[in-house]
Amino acid sequence: QTLELAAVCWAFCNWMACRLKVVTDSLYVTGVVQRIEDAALRQTGRPRLVQLFQQLQQALRQRTELYCVIHIRSHQWSLSLGQGNVRADSLVSVGLTVRCPVNKFEAARVAHDQFHQNAKGLARQFKLSHAEATGIVCTCPECSRHGPGIGIGVNPRGLKALEVWQMDVTHVNSFGRLRYVHVTIDTYLHFVWATAQAGEKALHMRRHLTQCVAVMGVPEMIKTDNGPAYTSQSVRKWMMQWGIQHVTGIPHSPTGHAVIERVNRTMKEYISK
Repeated sequence: QTLELAAVCWAFCNWMACRLKVVTDSLYVTGVVQRIEDAALRQTGRPRLVQLFQQLQQALRQRTELYCVIHIRSHQWSLSLGQGNVRADSLVSVGLTVRCPVNKFEAARVAHDQFHQNAKGLARQFKLSHAEATGIVCTCPECSRHGPGIGIGVNPRGLKALEVWQMDVTHVNSFGRLRYVHVTIDTYLHFVWATAQAGEKALHMRRHLTQCVAVMGVPEMIKTDNGPAYTSQSVRKWMMQWGIQHVTGIPHSPTGHAVIERVNRTMKEYISK
């Protein structure tokens, strides 16, 4: 791709004062020429590529004549512009040893390893019986979900730190004016952070969340109830700014927040002692 880009760049730099039509089989080069004139360039780990981008952009901006870039698929035929590619492909293919499938069943296995078709599609494409196609799909580790593709699973409490937080507000009357205690727990680490606030409005929610982030880090998701402060526009905007997913539980169902409810109970037991 870099060599073809260099050839196109050379053409634009040497034929500045005449109309130019570029025909290329590189979709990458075509896309670069179409977009680079008004693009903002940045440094990358490939200085040669950056140099070509800068030369091509400068040449296009200085042109006074029209130009045209056409993309063709020259590997799909052996006539006209495709003759050179056919010769190159034939010379390269001589030195390669490709093992071709010996029958339809093996060909179907090779195709399924790459594209993972379903059994009905395999049977129709390779003229197999339904049992043969089903056997190919069932023996695939990814499609059968018995192999490495099974992943690490799903856990509502999270599988790592800073993945899921639960948050709630409980009242401790002995605290007086600061009786609104905002509580947050990391459901994986069981790390708890609580702050006593003078209310449970959106202002106090954001103040508590700011302290939690300062102490515990930025989570991926926070689960709360459907209280008006949690669903307010102010808190929603704060969550979006920090890239935190906000999930609310089922209304009037405390079982969905069992972890944080248990933390509230334990905290009140310790305070009463």
